[in-house]
Amino acid sequence: MIRPINLVPVKARLFRSIGDEGRLTVLEALLDGERRVLELAQDTGQSQSTVSTHLALLHAAGLVTRRQDGRQVVYRLADVTIERLLQAGEDAVFATSAQEFACTSPCCTEG
Repeated sequence: MIRPINLVPVKARLFRSIGDEGRLTVLEALLDGERRVLELAQDTGQSQSTVSTHLALLHAAGLVTRRQDGRQVVYRLADVTIERLLQAGEDAVFATSAQEFACTSPCCTEG
């Protein structure tokens, strides 16, 4: 496999692609499998136009693939590594903000 010598710019472009809340929401919705634009719009609460724009950018970044299904286009995550990346992001959020999400209920603070 041919790889760039300096991966930093490529990784920065990847993280910029998922650094938008709307695009990240679309990616998270695709964790459940293939979806059409209309389904993604309903699942994410975003307009079809907005979802289409997000999907175009995510496709250009190589994060999602698309295929024709009749007159409609179906999108999915491009690779299982994208799913692992999203899970790693979630793990990092929990690991770095454990105090923010700590239970303050009496049953958890006793002892």
